[in-house]
Amino acid sequence: MLQTIEAIIEISGEVRLLEELRVTKPTRALVTVLENGDRANTGNVSSVLELMQNPEFKNRRSYPAEQIEAQIEDARNSWE
Repeated sequence: MLQTIEAIIEISGEVRLLEELRVTKPTRALVTVLENGDRANTGNVSSVLELMQNPEFKNRRSYPAEQIEAQIEDARNSWE
């Protein structure tokens, strides 16, 4: 099973995990280096967190996948 967790790579090369991770044996990992800087409270992350806490978003109406797919198909067919 693949897992993604947030970590910080120190200048020394030490990787500091920001979330708990339990493994039962030595485990391979891939590391993707993101932009430098503290992004936890800036840019898209804070915007998404703010949106998710918004009552209008929390109480939004949801639609079944079949209905969404039908609307997409209708939109595609309207171009012909």
